[in-house]
Amino acid sequence: MKINGSDRLKGVTTALNSKIKIFILSSLYLSVLSSCATKKDTDFMEIDSEAVETNLKLDEKKLKRFAVKNISEPQIKETFTKKNKPSIPAAKKFKSKNTSERSKKSKVKRIDHLKLVKGLYPIDYPEAFKNYDKKSKKAWGLSRPKIFLGEKFTFKVAYLGITAGHIQMETLPVVEIGEERAYHFKARMRSARYYSYIYKLDDSLESFTSVNDFIPMKYVLLQRESGQKVDDLQLFDRGELKTYHFYKRLKKGKRKEHEIERPIPRFFQDSYSALHFVRGFPMEKGDKYEFPIVTRGKIWILKIKVEGKETIDVNGKEIKAIRLNAETHFPGVLEKKGDILFWYSADEQKRLLKFKAHVKIGAVEGELVDYVPGKEIEAL
Repeated sequence: MKINGSDRLKGVTTALNSKIKIFILSSLYLSVLSSCATKKDTDFMEIDSEAVETNLKLDEKKLKRFAVKNISEPQIKETFTKKNKPSIPAAKKFKSKNTSERSKKSKVKRIDHLKLVKGLYPIDYPEAFKNYDKKSKKAWGLSRPKIFLGEKFTFKVAYLGITAGHIQMETLPVVEIGEERAYHFKARMRSARYYSYIYKLDDSLESFTSVNDFIPMKYVLLQRESGQKVDDLQLFDRGELKTYHFYKRLKKGKRKEHEIERPIPRFFQDSYSALHFVRGFPMEKGDKYEFPIVTRGKIWILKIKVEGKETIDVNGKEIKAIRLNAETHFPGVLEKKGDILFWYSADEQKRLLKFKAHVKIGAVEGELVDYVPGKEIEAL
């Protein structure tokens, strides 16, 4: 049976949206096939994600505490000296149901991200999130972030062996949000040019995570595609334990907009920062890690199992790698939502080398095709 381009395009769109969209950069919406990818496919268009805040027309007061400020190289170096390392921001003192809790709570000046203190939750805070925190603090105790400023990855993404597009991941200089320093991660996605006349995709996303505890502070997604335009802003207020999600989509002439305010766990990752957070784990065979992901106001659980080491082919070179199985679950849903395999290099850098997700027909695979090393934090 002959399959035309339109049918194949629909198949890829369905397959990608079913699994990959949940985890890999929150936006592997690659709905294009290309059998003629060129070097120009990795010449990513620079998209200004700050435009998202302008497009959403938000009140400046809402954004003021989450404004991103560039800092100088000396300030960046100062951030990582023991004497000048910023303290963890103060936790909000919520009203307690009894005076005993309130008296204990009043003595707490700031929260240590590895020591959960009673009384530092709102009265109506979900009990499930408190339980998440108890489990998640183990993961934070094990993780030692691998941060290389200037590091850049380029992956090709293929479906059924045919290149569909490319993804570039980059670690930019440390910035300041409010009075706190933050890591700045950026990713860009682009469909293969050969099929741009069918469906063009140029997306950009940014994630800002606290230098102190590697917990997300801000997430920005800008999608500019043939089929839709999306502006997606997620702000994470860790003092109030809330996320604020602002969203606007224009698709087929129809506009969809909403603002969401919901509680979040104290320990979590966004769907992009998680890829960097995982690099900090010991990754010994049999190890298991578990923590929540916050995406557009929704919580889902990521469970990771280290399956062992193996030698894999990466862009024509054999490299020793550690294979991880990432399993996604949604609270209250018993059905397993899907597994994604990741291969990180079996060395100190623990670079992401490959990923693979089985879908209804075949698999979607990503492979590292270009890598630019960065400067390790300790070397600053």
